[in-house]
Amino acid sequence: MPRQQPITSYCPSCRRIRGIRVVGHTTVSGDTYDLARCADRACELIWAIRPHTRTT
Repeated sequence: MPRQQPITSYCPSCRRIRGIRVVGHTTVSGDTYDLARCADRACELIWAIRPHTRTT
């Protein structure tokens, strides 16, 4: 089974493009967001992103 390409996005805490893990989903005012966690162990910030704003 082929490996999936890692998901990356801009981490507001690291101020860099980082690998992220989607750890949940939420709805705010009718809009759906993914909850992303920075894969950098020194950071591990969790923030909401729109599903289409991922860089990969």
